Amino acid sequence: MMRIVFMGSPEDVVAPLKYLWEHGSALGFELVAIVSQPARPVGRGGKMQDPPVASYGKEHGIFCLQPESSRAPEFLTELKSLHPDVIITAAYGQILSEEFLKIPKIGTINIHPSRLPQYRGATPVPAALLDGMTNTAVTILFTVKKLDAGNIILQKDFSISPEETAGSLTKRLFAESGPMLIEALQTLKQDAMFKGVPQNDAEATFCKKIEKEMGMIDWTRNAVTIFNQFRAFEPWPGSWTLLGDKRVAITDMVLTSTGLSETAKFGTFQFDKPSKSLVVKCSQGAVAVRRLKPAGGKDMDAASFWNGLKDKSQVFFLTDSVLPS
Repeated sequence: MMRIVFMGSPEDVVAPLKYLWEHGSALGFELVAIVSQPARPVGRGGKMQDPPVASYGKEHGIFCLQPESSRAPEFLTELKSLHPDVIITAAYGQILSEEFLKIPKIGTINIHPSRLPQYRGATPVPAALLDGMTNTAVTILFTVKKLDAGNIILQKDFSISPEETAGSLTKRLFAESGPMLIEALQTLKQDAMFKGVPQNDAEATFCKKIEKEMGMIDWTRNAVTIFNQFRAFEPWPGSWTLLGDKRVAITDMVLTSTGLSETAKFGTFQFDKPSKSLVVKCSQGAVAVRRLKPAGGKDMDAASFWNGLKDKSQVFFLTDSVLPS
């Protein structure tokens, strides 16, 4: 049996873990441990809560380690005692040391949701959506010290549907990675000396860090750019605008061919009955906002939001890089 350790934390990567747990044993892969982030306080009550990967492991009786740091000597000692052949990482959330990478007999491998060497880094799915990409990939590669630069074991292409957001696309790509992970492990089991295919560093691109303030919508941009930003920033940091001095979160948006007056200022919106949406003017084209959440209020459909406006004679969202104090 090939001894496997799986490292990850968020809900999205439970899918490949689950696939490995349910199908791996019959194929000669023994999941000997899960490594995840420690439990953290959640909500107003501060109740301690495990990350989803750790919760799944404990629910299924899998040995779990939850170190504060993957560099901690006591953790590395315990990891060595497991004698792993392969360590799998998927959105684990910590940089791995050289000492760590020497532990598995065959190597550490990573599930990365992009067509490497495109979009190396922590936010490959939002980066692809920001660029308006219509295709992406899942790559399983060897982990090396240089960021996402290891040799590729397996890569599979996937199309991106026009309305997929970062949240829904990330979930789908990690779900698709389960069978790929088994295939990659079978390759390593059949040939422990397999080195993979080197990446072309000259073609490498890198993800930009996403900051919270990037969610503010700039209506002076064109509709396609605004829509792609909405998709990329869902669920975090989300997209929002200002109506007067009140912040309004945009929770559902699509492109639309419905137009507004050429003389209207950017950010002007009107309710469109056929689509049941707010059509908002951009520098080029318009977007249709289907759901919104006013600050302190509940998420609502566009009709409810429109009907709740007291003055419909001049309605426009503001473009401002600075929120009012």
